[in-house]
Amino acid sequence: MILFLISICLVSLLGCTRMRTIDKVTMVHVFGFDKDDKQLIGTALFPNYTKSKDTDNIQLLTEKAVAGNLFYQELNKHTDTPVKFAKLRVIVFGKKYAESGIGDMVERFIINPELGTRIQLVVSEQSAEDTLHEFRKGDSLNLLDIIQHNITRQYLPEMNLHYFLNHFYGQGMDAFVPMILFDDQKKLMVDGIGIFKDDKLKLKINEEQTILFSILKNRRVEGTLKMDVEHMSKKGIVITRGYKNSQKWEFKKNNLNQPELNLTLNLQWTVSQYPNWIKLSNEKDKELLIKLIKVEVKKMAEELLMTLKENEVDPIGIGNIVRSQMRDWDEKEFYERYPSLPINVEVHLEIMNTGLDV
Repeated sequence: MILFLISICLVSLLGCTRMRTIDKVTMVHVFGFDKDDKQLIGTALFPNYTKSKDTDNIQLLTEKAVAGNLFYQELNKHTDTPVKFAKLRVIVFGKKYAESGIGDMVERFIINPELGTRIQLVVSEQSAEDTLHEFRKGDSLNLLDIIQHNITRQYLPEMNLHYFLNHFYGQGMDAFVPMILFDDQKKLMVDGIGIFKDDKLKLKINEEQTILFSILKNRRVEGTLKMDVEHMSKKGIVITRGYKNSQKWEFKKNNLNQPELNLTLNLQWTVSQYPNWIKLSNEKDKELLIKLIKVEVKKMAEELLMTLKENEVDPIGIGNIVRSQMRDWDEKEFYERYPSLPINVEVHLEIMNTGLDV
């Protein structure tokens, strides 16, 4: 009985100590970066556990600094407790700042032992300051949950600080992050992904392209694709949903001794909508549907790959894929050829099940 009472007291004391510790630090949960002509602009969102219920619990603080690692001391000038970033969950870059280059921020702020690698990095169409001001109105710090929900709902590839740094510093690949914005109803949404070249935001791809991008990178993407199909002057709409995907990249030289890539996509998908002039009880019609889908997927994949090559960005990591299959691979030489590198796409499709005729 005495041991039990001692245990209860210890737990209570530890709990009190933890509460006192939280009250004595300012834990930043979301941090945004922008840039004006001369300085960086940092915007922090953090809870204030000492506030009463009658006041806003989520606090916002904006400060300027000439370098990313100076934000700690600048923010500390305006708080009554030490600023800590150990609980940081989301870093938001304003689009204009991301386009100007974030290399200094990555080296001086993000590569910090205090920060966890599961932090989510995003680029906002609006400035980071405006984005966090708008988000604060919801009196919540669940920005990461909203982003993760959008990523899951839109079936985007896995993205966090770990993946970002791997692509940012890795050979034969470029970094990418989710793009976010507030829609006309002031609701936060993920709007495709932004792709970097070196440390600058170079290209944004839309939702459909992002789903194709995910298919080219991931084994399991459950994204929904809508495609217009046509056969013998008959038109219709097909809606598919991914189940399993696999990709095989093969680097070789063609008959003219020129390098080229072959990409084979093996897809297992479901079909929820298809034209009423296709009768799946008829084996020939089922084969026709598969053929129509394969043609559209091949076309969309080729268009996405062309867009990436034309903009000289490589978020898929094609350079790294070739490097793994080529002994004397040279990064500079490869990316000089990259925009004109032939990539032949072949699609294999298995329909798992179908919905109702519409």
